[in-house]
Amino acid sequence: MEEIITFSTHESQIYGFSCDYPSNWIKTDNSFFVVGFKEKEELPYPSFNIQIVDLSMFSKDTSLVKVEQFQQMIMGEILRVGGKPSNFSDELIGGKYNGHSIIYYLPNDHMKSKQSFFFNQGNAYIISYTSKADEFFQQYLYVHDHAISSFNLFKSKGYKFLQLSMNSLLLSSSSSSSSSSSSSNSNDNEIYLEYFHPKDWSKRINGDLQHIYKDEKVVVDGVDGGLVFSITKSDSEFTNDGSLGDESKEIQINLNYRDGNGKKLMVTAKQYDSDNGRDVLFQFDQWIRLSFRVPNGDKAYYVKVFDRLVSYLGVTSGRVLKARSPLPYDIFDNLMVGYNLNIPKSFEISSIKPNGEMISFKDTNKNTNDLPYCVRIAVEDISSAGIIRLNEYSNDVIGRMLQLLPESKLLTQEPNFIRLDKHLASTASIQSYDVELRQPSIQLIATSVQKSHGIVITMRTKASNQFGIIYKKSFYIFDSFCYYYE
Repeated sequence: MEEIITFSTHESQIYGFSCDYPSNWIKTDNSFFVVGFKEKEELPYPSFNIQIVDLSMFSKDTSLVKVEQFQQMIMGEILRVGGKPSNFSDELIGGKYNGHSIIYYLPNDHMKSKQSFFFNQGNAYIISYTSKADEFFQQYLYVHDHAISSFNLFKSKGYKFLQLSMNSLLLSSSSSSSSSSSSSNSNDNEIYLEYFHPKDWSKRINGDLQHIYKDEKVVVDGVDGGLVFSITKSDSEFTNDGSLGDESKEIQINLNYRDGNGKKLMVTAKQYDSDNGRDVLFQFDQWIRLSFRVPNGDKAYYVKVFDRLVSYLGVTSGRVLKARSPLPYDIFDNLMVGYNLNIPKSFEISSIKPNGEMISFKDTNKNTNDLPYCVRIAVEDISSAGIIRLNEYSNDVIGRMLQLLPESKLLTQEPNFIRLDKHLASTASIQSYDVELRQPSIQLIATSVQKSHGIVITMRTKASNQFGIIYKKSFYIFDSFCYYYE
């Protein structure tokens, strides 16, 4: 008698899709796919997974990408691993998406796979099923077919990552003076609240009393608004005028004291929660109210953004603020993986793995000695390898890179040379032929092991005497890295 399989629905709000999977299968993920499912923990197959590929890798205008181009890429990957593919066939996915499928055999591993994909709004959605190439492939093929028949897209909620820029709000002003020099000195003694805000949100400044930021891309039922972050100051304590939630609790906030001594100032704050947001009230010279408003019912998907913004709060004097302005970097916060670091303002994301475990940035500033360079951050789970030491992991990473990079050679390797987030990190430099630059390049690699995860930060530029200049511009990338994953 055949086993009766019941299905559950996996729903990803952050990616905006859902699909069914066998209720007794185990959910998995890694840097190559968004989510995967397999029958047993100890066996890799039978399994299926979901990948999302950004089609901008083919063209900035994703509407110009042809299905045939994507099929050629898939076919090339199959042939590269020694697979024997069938022809592509049309497949209706989710009852409304025109897709395509291919079945291929991997003789070296005696495995068989079916891969289905479709295009939607600049992305390719890929559903892949793999099993042993025997009766099991046919036996579990219905799992794949059920998954693609149930596949559905909807508007995603929440953020995968944020790029944050700094601003400040004047808290206290020294007494005015008739002399200009005295006035200049008094400005140095002014106290400011430093904060970071999402770089691409619109901004409205109401003098020295309130700063408001809004994500214009988030709409509620077709009308404007829905996601707002604001900072308001007052001489007197804020009262609950009906806009604060009924639920409140005391929390502690660490204000980064940015006057060069690395101190943190602890303040007690009151946090109010409601269905459509969160408010934090505290006193530091002035009364401060931080507010976050979200679309009704969507608080769980967005409130992590507010909590991260609160964690970046700091205070400083006018003297230090003037010395640091304009700040040459933004903060990049990877909310999926759980780390942040400072990146030059001219950097933009150039590629990202589905789970955010590998992200690359490119410098868009074409006036920097015509030296395009990029930085890549990779975080991988190495817990399955047991206890692994930094030198072992560093040697493994360098070995893999020397194998993958053409015409590569190791230039330097220095164990425990720098620190990443107070953890020892090893550094190495590799010269290789860069396919993109079409000339030799140098990569500086920093590796660290933290919380059962391996962290690799790689900086690449042309192999020239300008490498030192580029590194000086990038030093705070390494020094600022913080892995806060819990």
